[in-house]
Amino acid sequence: MTTTDTVQAATTPLEIARSLAPRIRARADEIEAARQLPRDLVLDLAGAGLFKVGVPEAEGGHGADVLTTLRVIEEVARADGSTGWCVAMGINTFRQSAQFEPAVRRRIFHSDPVGVSAGSANPRGRAVAVPGGYRVTGHWFFASGCMHSSVLHGACKVFDGDRPRLRPNGDQEIRIAYFCPKSGARIIDTWNVSGMRGTGSHDIEVNELFVPEEHTFSALDLRSRVTGPMNRMHGFDLAGCGFCCVGLGVARAAIDTFVELAQVKVPRSSSELLRDRPHVHANVGRAEALLRSGRALLFEVVGEMWDTVVRAEPVTERQRANLRLAMTHAAQSAAKATRIVCETAGTTSIFTRSPLERYARDAEVVTRHNQLQFVNYEAVGRTVLGLESNSPLF
Repeated sequence: MTTTDTVQAATTPLEIARSLAPRIRARADEIEAARQLPRDLVLDLAGAGLFKVGVPEAEGGHGADVLTTLRVIEEVARADGSTGWCVAMGINTFRQSAQFEPAVRRRIFHSDPVGVSAGSANPRGRAVAVPGGYRVTGHWFFASGCMHSSVLHGACKVFDGDRPRLRPNGDQEIRIAYFCPKSGARIIDTWNVSGMRGTGSHDIEVNELFVPEEHTFSALDLRSRVTGPMNRMHGFDLAGCGFCCVGLGVARAAIDTFVELAQVKVPRSSSELLRDRPHVHANVGRAEALLRSGRALLFEVVGEMWDTVVRAEPVTERQRANLRLAMTHAAQSAAKATRIVCETAGTTSIFTRSPLERYARDAEVVTRHNQLQFVNYEAVGRTVLGLESNSPLF
């Protein structure tokens, strides 16, 4: 049976992800070297509906629950971290598309075979109100997947002339503007990094670009036009969960690769296989415990939040704090587990011909995302202690 036959035979989103995994893994070196996903692989992912895993079936998606969605990201990342990250970004794209009127949603996201958008929710843009929309100028970082995306976007502070437009609470209005067609924006090649190279997370910018009102939505007043539990969860929560699952997938691949290596490697100045050394047994056990415990906490917290939104109840700030803790812990634990097996592999893991070398870099880069950095432990700890956090929840 060919890979295409296997994909077609798969019925659930997770089965589809697993059926595509060999094809993704075989392209990992190419993805790394090109610093972007190959066009044909992107079309395979889109054609299999992996970007639309969480989209309702009525909207052309798989209609999966949040836990299934995260398992799909994890499985793809197990084959290649950069591809997993881009799938997570694509899934987030279609979550955001729920903010638009149906006709606009079809035009921006469903008229192209890929349909995903790349950009940033950091309000580094300036949107000046003009008749029918906004005149937008801005420069944004970390637009993951911008090379293969159909559309680009950026968050902007809104101005009426030179005067900031204020919300009732005194905060400045923030809107996310979608640049459609994509050619209205410029991609600046900046993604020369240690890990997650294949995500192509370059800078993007626009200068005095007109964006119709209907191609924007308020970043602070999200009222989804598509109903369902997935759209009752905060967008930043969903995005952060997806990113940390990339780390989980990379760590699982690292442990699996090390186990294979240990069956055949005889370290220098030794007569026994790596697998027969007691300290290796202990290190593999530590890595497994770190990875599986971090993953278990994440899925426990996400599952509780999912049960809340299924009951149509509001998610509490304490639940969001718990999720921030779980996401950070999962990503940090995954990176530590990866480091342990790479160190235990010895010099094998420093050569680029070994996938362990890339796993180590990718796992560390995942932890640099602002939702997954070690400093988040402090913010959540203050919340647990009943103190005001030094930073907002996302």
